[in-house]
Amino acid sequence: MTLTVIGAGYVGLVTAAVFSQLGNKVYCVDIDQKRVQDLKIGKIPFFEPSLADYVKRNIKAKRLFFTTSYKESVPKSKVVFICVGTPPKNNGEADLSYLFAAVEETAKNLTTYTLITIKSTIPIGFEDDLEEVARKHAKSKFEFASSPEFLREGTAIEDTLHPDRIVIGTDSKKAQKILLELHAPISGNRIITDIRSAQLIKYASNALLATKVSFANDIANLCEKMGADVEKVLEGVGQDKRIGRSFLYPGVGYGGSCLPKDVLAFISIGQFFDYDLTLLRAVDAINEKQILRFITKIRKALGADEEKRKNLEGKKLAVLGLAFKPNTDDIRESPSIKIIKHLLDLKAQITAYDPQAMENTKKILPDINYTKDAYGALNGKDALILITEWPQFRELDLDRIKKILKAPIIIDGRNMFDINRVRQLGFKYVGIGR
Repeated sequence: MTLTVIGAGYVGLVTAAVFSQLGNKVYCVDIDQKRVQDLKIGKIPFFEPSLADYVKRNIKAKRLFFTTSYKESVPKSKVVFICVGTPPKNNGEADLSYLFAAVEETAKNLTTYTLITIKSTIPIGFEDDLEEVARKHAKSKFEFASSPEFLREGTAIEDTLHPDRIVIGTDSKKAQKILLELHAPISGNRIITDIRSAQLIKYASNALLATKVSFANDIANLCEKMGADVEKVLEGVGQDKRIGRSFLYPGVGYGGSCLPKDVLAFISIGQFFDYDLTLLRAVDAINEKQILRFITKIRKALGADEEKRKNLEGKKLAVLGLAFKPNTDDIRESPSIKIIKHLLDLKAQITAYDPQAMENTKKILPDINYTKDAYGALNGKDALILITEWPQFRELDLDRIKKILKAPIIIDGRNMFDINRVRQLGFKYVGIGR
């Protein structure tokens, strides 16, 4: 099958790479000329394990093509996937300008029946507006469908090839048949539904994941006041098969390109339909407060919570982890970036290390120090602050760390370290809910 994927971001590029790997001819369209030129030679604009190999392999096999031209790609395609961004506006609503522009340009270039399939996360209720735009500009027959993605940065290829479910939203039997045929080589349960239900599945899924994170953090905060151990509490809760442990981990809050945006957009959707999503307001509020709670932990650990010392002036701090999660270089809504900005406001001096995200961070935090490895960041610092749970941080040599830190203080935002071991080694250790 010949496909066009509109948008060469995380979702679009992974979608194009996987479907070309499965034997389809795929055109990936993006308005960013520099990005398209880089992709033509296999240069990936972000870090995602295995993605570069998939792209290069299928360029060489002449199954994957990159272009800025809708005219070159859309008329040849049976299915067009819309994978453009829907970033949040200041009021939390989704900005749909890229989406409408992509649908309009697609419609203008239709020459035969085409299935326009939305993978972008869009607010429920706008599908009718998109069809109206398409009808205004199209000169051939088309149909709309929704097939939301559920990939996770860091495991995007695996999530696309082996998802838990494939959601197909359309009332058209023809459209259902096309998408079922296209997804036949991919595992996962099939959920066939209408467009609005498909979109709501996406929002509800992300909202529930965010809720689990905020719930875990609320329990952690209560554990600290009660003298309980949140790790044991959540281990016990997660053993219940009805609940599970996934996403039920305390920390500094959720971040990234999806959960923060989709929670706010979902709240806005509720308002549009005259319904107050009270629970999600609380989820968002807990997430925001978790950053401030972590800052308080840092200040307290460094003796800066007393009236006579309200800032961290003169303190040199090592921050490990900048990406919003491991195995990505994505810093969008990263808790680490928010925490560093607070620490800078408190006049602390920051040296940071991340295995992948330092180049992206330098664009927005050019004035902090960066090092080539974790030990370089820690040398001579007043504390180690761990924010992103990269697996290699768990393997750090604690004896060496104690020798090179100016003060043996660990403030662990992900509960990565064994609390008993670090304290036995003589560290002052501060975790989350422990």
